[in-house]
Amino acid sequence: MADLDRFKRAREKTAFIEDANSDVKAPESKTKKITTRNKSEVELEPNTLSNRERSRTKQGRNITVPLFPEELKAIEAAVSKLSELGDTSINAFIRETILAKCEKIVGKDEYKSIVSEKFNVVKNK
Repeated sequence: MADLDRFKRAREKTAFIEDANSDVKAPESKTKKITTRNKSEVELEPNTLSNRERSRTKQGRNITVPLFPEELKAIEAAVSKLSELGDTSINAFIRETILAKCEKIVGKDEYKSIVSEKFNVVKNK
């Protein structure tokens, strides 16, 4: 009978039981949310994919830039001249040109530190 009282007393000490793991920190979420210019939220997670598995269309984000017809025609003319020398798409040309300009503006070291931190967009299903 005395043993049953001991268990009853232990159950009544809920403060000890509830705080048993209070010194253990919850793991930090590795995902982070960013707010876009149009105020929507995008969730990013650190990249764990190989270069072969990673895709700009699946794990990346898009930008939309309105152009006048003559501006697009000039870009297409430049890409067609470059494609004579090698295999260049309009998407690759735009991306490489913008990134080269960004590297000049922010500096080589800062650009490399930004680009080395790889993230993937978490798509909502």
